[in-house]
Amino acid sequence: MNSAAKSTTATSSVLDVLRANAERHPDKLLYAFLDKHGRTTESYTYESLLRRTEEIASHLYATHRLESGQRVILVYPPGLEMICALFACVRLGVIPVPVYPPASHGFAAALYKMDFIAKDCAAAAALTDRSYLWSLKLHRARRSLSSLATERSYTARLPWISTDTAKGDAGVAPPAAHSEILFLQYTSGSTNDPKGVMVTHRNVISNCDAVVDHDPVTVSWLPQYHDMGLIAFYFFMALKGGSNYGASPLDFIQRPVLWFEAISRYRATASAAPNFA
Repeated sequence: MNSAAKSTTATSSVLDVLRANAERHPDKLLYAFLDKHGRTTESYTYESLLRRTEEIASHLYATHRLESGQRVILVYPPGLEMICALFACVRLGVIPVPVYPPASHGFAAALYKMDFIAKDCAAAAALTDRSYLWSLKLHRARRSLSSLATERSYTARLPWISTDTAKGDAGVAPPAAHSEILFLQYTSGSTNDPKGVMVTHRNVISNCDAVVDHDPVTVSWLPQYHDMGLIAFYFFMALKGGSNYGASPLDFIQRPVLWFEAISRYRATASAAPNFA
């Protein structure tokens, strides 16, 4: 077993392991995201991901004073900005809560679930990107949601922060902070109201050591807000010094061969998907 795949169980923070891997191979690809034709639309090395994480964390601390232990919902379309924002939350000791981003199909039901989750975890803010925030506002307007429903909506009263505009704030370095809880994972809410589970740093680190025994190269189109996609293909890669090539679930549905093409092109050593795939 090489140094990147050695046990990390004794480490208390996912971010500490990521930093150690970045010191060993700063220029190695950590994450890439592909369009439906397999072309790379965005990517981060270990070093550049840490740099972007720090930029977002500095912006959140300087402009919104998010504090350790507060919860924030992450409402992003598929892509790497959510992953950067998630690690920025970890850097601040803020607890991220990934949620499904309501889209045109099933908008009202998805909006209800998002609102339920935000209220249940007492979210202090919602993180997103500019394009999705405009899309959300447009869908609300098109459906002529009543002003009374909007007033009662928990998420409508939250500050919505577009992290893709964050460039860091010179001279504002967030203090060191840590939360034992890495993130909150909510169930889909398909048969009942969503229920949350506290996932700790130790949970993910221990599970990674039990499951991954090599430097992985992975391909995944699984949703990033879901535990299987998030943990196996984003957290595990950062912990084991691997690389992940991600794609949108919608692009996979439109062009399923994308999955196999990417596995072949990048010589992936691991992938996963539900049976229907």
